[in-house]
Formats: sequence, C-alpha cells, structure tokens
Amino acid sequence: MILKRLYLKNFLAHTDTQVEFSERGITVFIGDNGAGKSSIIEGIVYGLFGRTDRGNIADLVQWGRNKAVVKLEFKKGNSEYLIERTITIRGKKASSTGIVYKKEKGQYIPYYQKNISKELPKLTGLTQKTFLTSVLVKQGDIEGLLELGPRERAKVFEEILDMTLYQLIVENAAQKRKELQSSIELLKSSIQDADELEKSLKEVQEKLSSIDGEIKKLKKDISSVDDSLNRIEKEQEFLLSEKEKNIKDISSVESARKLITSINNQIKEKEKLLTEIEEAEKKIPPLEKLIKELSELEEALKKIKQLEVIQEKIKALEEKIKTYREKERQLESNRRIATEYLQKENRLREIKKQIKEREKLKGEKDTLSRQTKQIKKQQEKLLDELGKIVGKLLGYKKSYLILKDNPLMVDQFIQNNREKIKNLMEEIEKLKEQKGKLKAYGEELNRRLKNLSGLKGKCPTCERPVDEHTRQELIEELQSELESKRDEYRQLTKKEEKLKKQLKEEEEAGKLLEKYRELFDRFSQLKNELTDINSRLTVINRKYESLSQISEEEKQLEEFLEKNREAYQLFVEAERFIKNNPVQKYQEELDRLLQEAKGLKNKLPQLEEKEIQNRIQELKKAEKEYLKLRQLIDSKEKTIGEIEKLRTEEEKLNKLIETTKQKIVEPEKIEEKLNNLKKQKSSLEEKLKALSARLTELESERGKLTGIKESIEKNLQSVRKNQERILQLGEKVERYRKIEHALGPQGIQKIIRENALYELPRITNLLFSIFGFPFQQVKFSDSFDITLLAPTVEKTDRYVPVSSLSGGQRVALGLALRLAIGRFLSNRAEFLILDEPTVHLDQQRRSDLVNILINLKEKNLVKQLILVTHDTEVEDAADSIYYVDNGMVRAVS
Repeated sequence: MILKRLYLKNFLAHTDTQVEFSERGITVFIGDNGAGKSSIIEGIVYGLFGRTDRGNIADLVQWGRNKAVVKLEFKKGNSEYLIERTITIRGKKASSTGIVYKKEKGQYIPYYQKNISKELPKLTGLTQKTFLTSVLVKQGDIEGLLELGPRERAKVFEEILDMTLYQLIVENAAQKRKELQSSIELLKSSIQDADELEKSLKEVQEKLSSIDGEIKKLKKDISSVDDSLNRIEKEQEFLLSEKEKNIKDISSVESARKLITSINNQIKEKEKLLTEIEEAEKKIPPLEKLIKELSELEEALKKIKQLEVIQEKIKALEEKIKTYREKERQLESNRRIATEYLQKENRLREIKKQIKEREKLKGEKDTLSRQTKQIKKQQEKLLDELGKIVGKLLGYKKSYLILKDNPLMVDQFIQNNREKIKNLMEEIEKLKEQKGKLKAYGEELNRRLKNLSGLKGKCPTCERPVDEHTRQELIEELQSELESKRDEYRQLTKKEEKLKKQLKEEEEAGKLLEKYRELFDRFSQLKNELTDINSRLTVINRKYESLSQISEEEKQLEEFLEKNREAYQLFVEAERFIKNNPVQKYQEELDRLLQEAKGLKNKLPQLEEKEIQNRIQELKKAEKEYLKLRQLIDSKEKTIGEIEKLRTEEEKLNKLIETTKQKIVEPEKIEEKLNNLKKQKSSLEEKLKALSARLTELESERGKLTGIKESIEKNLQSVRKNQERILQLGEKVERYRKIEHALGPQGIQKIIRENALYELPRITNLLFSIFGFPFQQVKFSDSFDITLLAPTVEKTDRYVPVSSLSGGQRVALGLALRLAIGRFLSNRAEFLILDEPTVHLDQQRRSDLVNILINLKEKNLVKQLILVTHDTEVEDAADSIYYVDNGMVRAVS
C-alpha cells in the first residue's frame, strides 16, 4: 500500500491544504512547532481509521467552522482508491460520514458506502494497532522499544501479538469451568436413588390396580341397586298419579254439573233479550224519516256558515286593495326625497368612518411620540455604557479607540481576540511541552552525572579504561550542559508567565468586546426601530391633515337627514308594502269569492237560520233514540249465536260426566300396592348405603396412593433431568478445558511466542545487516531481551547489550525492529511515517539518521518514507519537500 495524495479542508490548522507524496522515496514536511505539521499525520490517521488520539471528533474541525473534509488517495497493488471522510457539527453534536471510491477508467466511483471503518482494514491490510506499532513512529520513539527493560518490552510485544487477549479468554474459560464443576457436585449431592424410587413406584401401582378392580365391582353392584330403586320409584309415581287422577275425575264431575246449571241460566237471559230486540225493530221505520230531515237541515246550516266566512274574506281583500292604492300614492310623492336621503346617509356614514379613523390616527401618533422619547433615552444610556467599555478596552490596547468612530469593527476585534487567545494557549501548551522535555533531559543528565561520579575502572559502554582526568572532564561537560538547560528552563518559565498574563488580559478584553457587541447590537436595533417609527409618524401626519376638513359637511348632512327622516320612512314603508302585497292576486281572489258567495245564496232554503237551528235541536232527540234502538237490533245475530253455543257446551258436559264415571278406580287397591313398594325400596336403600360407604373408603385410599405415585414420579423425573443436566454440564466442562489448553500458555500462546521469537530476530537481523554495521546476529531471549553478536578473535561467541551500541547503530536497530514488526504483522509494510525523528538527538545522531534514511531508500527496504520535522538537515535525503507555516503548506521545487 502506497499513499498518493492528501487533501484537508478546515481540518485542525489546515483551511485548504493538498499535498502529494513521493511514491518511491522520501517526502519531508518541515516547519516550526505549532505550524501544523502533525495535523498532516492526524489527517492520514483519521482518513484511514475514522478516529485519532484526540477523542472527540468535534476537536478536529477548525475553530469557527462547522464542517471538515479529509480525502486520502492511495494505491494498493494495481488499483487506486480514494477515502473521503466528512465531519459535520450541528449545535453541540458532531457526526461523521465516509465513503471509499475506486478508480475505474480514469475516474473514481463509489466502492464502499457503509461500515467503511470495518471494511478498510481488509482492503489496506492495516489495522489501527498495526499502523501505530509498525508504520507510525511517534516523536522521539525510534529507540523507544530499545530503551525499555526486558520485562516492559515483553509486555509490549505480548500486547502487539494479542497474547493478553488470549490469556483473558483462558482465565474466563477457567472461571466458567470451575463454576460448572461446582454445579455438577451440587446436583450429584441432591440426587436420590433412582432404583429405589422405581421399586416404590411399582409397589404403589400394584396396590392401585387391586383397588381399581374392587372399585369397579362395587360400582357395578351399586348400579344394579340403583336400577331396582328407579324401577320402584317409577311404579310408585304411576300409582300416585292414578290416585291423583281418581280424585281429579270425581272433582271434574261435580264441576261439570255446576257449569250445566250456570249455562241454563245464561240461555234464559239471552232468550229474554231476543224478545226486546223484536219490539225495537217495530219502532225503527218512523224514526228513519226524522233522521233524513236532520241531515238535510245540518247541510243547509253548514252552507250558511261557509257563506259568512266568504263575506269576511271579501271585506278584508277590499280593505287591502284600498291600502295598496294609498301606498302607491305615497311612494311616488316621496321618491325624489328618498333617493337624496340615501345618498346623503351613505356620505355621512363615510364621514363618520373618516372621523373615527382620524381619532385612531391621533392615538397612534401620541403612542409613537412616547415611544420615540423612550428609545432616545435608551440610546443615550447605551452610548454612555459603550463609552465606558471603550475606556476600559483602551487600558488593554490603544487600537480599540477606533470603536468610538467605527463600532462595526467590533466583530473584527472579537475574531482577532479569539485567534490571539487560541495562539496564546497553543504557545503556552508548547512551552509546557518544551519544559517537560527539558525536565526529562535534565533528569537524564543528573542520572549520568551520578553514574560518572561513582564510576571507577572501565567505561560500561565501550569497556575502555577511564582515568580520573577524563572522568572529571565528562562531569564538567555534563554540569555545563545541565546548567545551560536550567537557564533555558528558567527562560521558558518567564516566557510562560508573560504569555499567561497576556492570555488573561486578552480573555478580559474578549469579555468586554462581547459585551460591547451585545450593547451595540441593541443600539442598532433601537436605531432601526426609531427610523421605522419616524416613517410611520410621517404617514400618519399626512393622513391626519387630509381628514381635518370634514366636520362642517357632517353637520349639514345631519340637518338634512333629520328634516326628511319622516318622509323617507313613509317611502320605505310604502315600498316594502307594495313589494310584499301583490294587488293583482288580491283582485283575482276577490272576484272568485264574490262568484262563490252568489252560488251559495241560490242553494239555501227559505227558512231563517234560527228556525233551522231550533228544528235541528228537536230532531237530535229522535236521533239519540234511533241510535240506541239500532245498537240493540245489531246485537240480535250475536245473541242467537251465543244461545246455540251455550246449548252445545251443555251437551258436551253431559257426555263428559258419563265418560268420567266409567274411569274411576277403587282407592283401597291403590293404597295396598303403594305399601308393598315402600318396603322393597327401604331394603334396597340400606344395601346401597353399605356399598357406597365401602366405595368412599376405597376411593379415599386410592387418592392417597395416587398422590404418593405422582410424588414418586415427579422425584424420578427430577432425578433423570438432573442426571441429564450433569451429562450436559460435563460436556461443557470438557469444552472449556479444551479452550484453556488450546489458548493457554502451552497452546496458541506458546506457538505465537515461539514464532515471534524466531521471526522477529530473523527479520530484524536481515534488515539491520543491510546497514553494514559490524554485528553478525541480533538475538532475542525468551523474555525479549535484545543482544547482538559482536565480532571477536576469541572462539567463544560474544553477545553485547543494546546499551553498548553507538547512537547511529541504535537508530538503525530501532528502525529495523519497527520494520520487522510491521512485516511480521502484515507481511510487508510498504511505507513508514516518522514524526519528529530528530528530536532529542545530538548532531552526530541526526547525521546518522539522515544516512540511515538514505540507506533505507537506496536498499529499497521501504518504498515510501514520510517525515515530519522542524530540522532542515533531512532535506538532503528528501525527494519531495514541503514547508509548513500556520496551516499553510508550500512545496519546494
């Protein structure tokens, strides 16, 4: 995998940066601390893995922006790919999206759009862990693994090789196995003897079988007794019903005789009624003549009443027609005045509306005037407060005086203030970092001084003799360097205090500027409100003046309307009456009623109305008698039918009496049979009682045995389940034991460790030997202690520790070890990133590093090298050089 191009937009210090990496060679980024060099490495890490050491992705977005973009192009095999990641900030939340493109036919098309952080390691062959341990060499970390003790180095290698993960799995499996074994022991201690339970179950089942046979026989006997009792009860019921039937038959004969007597009495009454009806039929003919006369007189009286109603309607219609003609005259005489009245009334309504609008305008005018005074007062107060803030700001910087003439500059001042605070904070952090490094270096110098002070005999590094004079010179040299670092530390402390003071002043000024902007925004808002109010006042005054000449016209119109109101009301009433009363229709109705009245008069008799009414009253008495007789005559047929029905019923009752007398049985015979059946029933009930008692006893015993049986079966089922559970748990225990063995120190861990202890020294030795140093072999002990086989004239091998190597040899060995780890983990690392590799190195070791880098490139040990440094010495080894300053990147041709 080779990196080709990186694009950063609003990412950390970079607003719009694009760099191209040398595909075969060394690309160097040079710049001062805080210039934005490390941001390029963080851009590569974020592009590949979607996260960095900063934790919160919102911190990766440039201050004041809400979106950042990272694009990373790389080559894998013969294919080219582009990773594009975007960070978006909405409110207080930040979210990220990503997509991977693949180049086909000269253009990039989408390749991965989901879960790209999971898919990318499969494509690149690099996990974040492999990248951090073998590809990226962090600041001052070239010799990091070499400087560790064997125990710490072993822990690092175990972490790299995931052996700690295997050990955690083994420990977890052991814990699970022990828990399962405890469960098995607990189950075994609680299990009863299954054979004993089965024997008890068989005995109970045999007893139940014997009881069931006896119960079956008892139930059969009880059923036979029940059948006999049922038969006796049916015979008793039959005899009792016969006895009851005898009593009922005797009673029914007596009742029938009483009914016959009653029927004879009713027949006599009906025959008497028939005689009365025949007398009434003789009186009907003369009464019918009088009824006919009554009907003719009532019809004549009805026509007289109808004629009176018609005459009333004629009178009302004539009155309406007369009123209509009068209203027509009023309508014509007042039409001109009514028209003028309506016009002037409408005009007065408009004037009233305008007067009301003028009063409303006056109220609005007064309100706006009050608001104008209040706003001017608020503006004066705000100007006073703004002046005071400017006065305070001048105590920090004289350039703030421009705010008195140009308050709009406050936004620029705030932006400058924020950038200044950010820069000061970054500078303070850098100073703290530098002080930390100086402190660590000072402690190292003190350690060396202490070692030199107690040194006697040979040098522990080269094993050469060291005399007192040489030792003293070394001590003085170290003391001089230590004092120089102390002076540098003191200067950094003073600078840090000065920057902190500046930061405090800038933060205080920033608060004042925010307050100034808030007050000025309020002042601008009030100014806009005042302009708006003045515009509205101008419009209102213009309208108010135009409505001031209408009062006189209002008075004239009111006088006219008052004078002619009565005439207008007469016109309106006449118009409404004419509209609602159609005279033509009234005239037609009048003609029709006159014709109808004439016809009725011709049909009336010559008698007066009073004479007709008197004669009707006389005839009403005859009508009443007629109706009474008619009602009596109408019941004749019904009465004849009732008489015939009563005689038929009398005949039926006589036949019933004769038939019933023949059915009656002697009561003594029935009583004798009932007594015999009672004795048989009593005997059978005693036998049934004895059988039932025995059945109850057996069923009770059976219930107890059934309960015992169910309990034994339940226990037996539980025992079998527990036995099955023990077998299942035993299988799980065996599986966990196999996991412990497979992943434990004698399993996969041993294989990985032995493989690493063989491959890492082999690959490291292969790479380190290319640099041409006089060492024959790099050797790792079982505890990952590193020694080198030095050439010797002696026959025995001589291994020397890493601490015996020179600075350049240590740098070369550190890089070789890094490359070996990368090859071991991912087969081959084709690029290497070094972050500030020259930090903490003296002049000689920096020179050695440059030569080693050139050697790496020339020997093709790694195809692509990317360096981030502040040291210009590495330019000689570079194929591409970029200068970085305050987030700006400039390529050197």
